Amino acid sequence: MNTYRIVSDTSSDIYPSVISFEDMPRVPFYVSFDKENYKREVAEMSIDEFYRIITEDKLFPKTSCPTISDYTDVFEPILKDGLDVLCFCISSLFSGSYQSAVNAAELMKEKYPERRVEIIDSVQATAGAGLIVYQSYQMMNEGYTLDENISVVERLKHDTSIYWTVGSLKFLQNGGRIGKATALAGTLFNVKPIICMKEGELFPVENVRGTKKAVKAIISKTDKEIEGHESDYLICSFYADARSPLMDAIDEHYSDSKYTYRNDMCRVGVTVGAHTGPEVIAIAYSKKYKLYDK
Repeated sequence: MNTYRIVSDTSSDIYPSVISFEDMPRVPFYVSFDKENYKREVAEMSIDEFYRIITEDKLFPKTSCPTISDYTDVFEPILKDGLDVLCFCISSLFSGSYQSAVNAAELMKEKYPERRVEIIDSVQATAGAGLIVYQSYQMMNEGYTLDENISVVERLKHDTSIYWTVGSLKFLQNGGRIGKATALAGTLFNVKPIICMKEGELFPVENVRGTKKAVKAIISKTDKEIEGHESDYLICSFYADARSPLMDAIDEHYSDSKYTYRNDMCRVGVTVGAHTGPEVIAIAYSKKYKLYDK
């Protein structure tokens, strides 16, 4: 019987079909299109509705991180049941979600001193965080203790990365990630950025012309990172609003038996989609948890 439960903020973007909300509660981010009225991700704003608004209504969203009370509302019922909490948050370099969770944990420790609330900065987002959370969930169900789980996760998260590209640079520009001139040049010349997320930060890798070349580039760069150790990694492809036919090339490439590959784990949600827009094509990879000592 498990002695703890896993919690994640909604930035991990794991499909409920992979881990249900009942099995792993999510703490929601907020999104607004007028900077006044905010709705909770998933609970009050579905991912489909979010992308419909930014695509059809041409509105730029603004997100806000979960509050301390959002976290305590999720933590407290678990603690009341006599269980500990292992909570995962988006990279602390991107959001205040981690700090909200830490503050909530301190409050809960005062109220439930016999229980533990452990907060993990995933140094990732979307499917990168999702792969970490998914493997932590597997460890829990295989009987790993809370300390054993944390020990593996704290190393695993540094062996997890994402390579991705976007269809338009306007959302990155609106969110302050790139300048207006860069966004304009990208639009005029059909330039697609190849971006890596690792260790909690975004690293521009290169620019290519056209989405087909961009897909080839993220495959190539992923393969280069894991070359010679393909069987050591869990690989996941994912997208934002709609699955591009170009993702078939990713499926075909990773259908080789030497890879452990899934395309049904994650989808870019509101938290990250607000900054990337609806046309994301991405590959995340994470070392398999069984390769680490407990």
